[in-house]
Amino acid sequence: MARQATVELYPFKAKVPAAIYWMYRGIRTVMYAITFSLFWTFCVLVGWLWLPIIGLWPGSRVDRMHRLLRSVGRGFGVFHFMLHLFRLFHRQSPVKLLRPGRTPVVLVANHPTLVDVTAIVSLFPNTVAVARSGFMGNPLLARVIRICGFVPATTHVMQECERRLREGFDVLVFPEGTRSPVGGPLHPFHRGAFELAARAKVPIVLLKLTCTPPALSKRLPIWKAPDRMPVLTIEPIETIYPADAKPTSREMCRAIEQRYQDLLGYPGAAVAASEP
Repeated sequence: MARQATVELYPFKAKVPAAIYWMYRGIRTVMYAITFSLFWTFCVLVGWLWLPIIGLWPGSRVDRMHRLLRSVGRGFGVFHFMLHLFRLFHRQSPVKLLRPGRTPVVLVANHPTLVDVTAIVSLFPNTVAVARSGFMGNPLLARVIRICGFVPATTHVMQECERRLREGFDVLVFPEGTRSPVGGPLHPFHRGAFELAARAKVPIVLLKLTCTPPALSKRLPIWKAPDRMPVLTIEPIETIYPADAKPTSREMCRAIEQRYQDLLGYPGAAVAASEP
């Protein structure tokens, strides 16, 4: 399988006059900036105004959390609609459901873009993500993360994730802990997601995320966005039942890391799995 990094990012540069081309790129960059600015504004308004109001409606704490998460998912959907409307970014999936049956699952995925979480949460309900602890200090995001049940990656992350699974949420984990390098190979996987599934006795659903052409990675910020609209495809590739699997969480982590390297066409063997 060819690597994503081999896809040409700027095919229009050699085909159109320089003045027109750079005007086109400038417009795209401005539209990206406007769309993301509206997203951050949405986070502030929803986190500090709308979500507290919804939280006052009758129901248990878990019912309120599900209701709040649905509202945030719809907001993320509007964000992605705007990105698609302006031909800046599109997310899609060949399936309507990620989980087998109604049992909550641990979702494991590679992490090619900045908007993987918003893409997945907007398409698939009742999904919470493990968020970097630094986000809890971000005034634009902290309130939305906390109210909607996202789990900060602190010392109690395992217990909080188990709690979310018991409450009926799917838990999304990026084992790399950060965005994947463009063109690979992947960062070493942490084994926390696999240990979580083993402890909670829930299935693991492996998701393969591919963005073609590459965009919104650490080395491709909005001003380096490709000429054509990137398409992020979210595809479940396998469901694993840890209770039926013989390998330990560490062995499972190493095997699945290698499988992702192979699926994405990256060379080299997987390195030893990191601690949770």
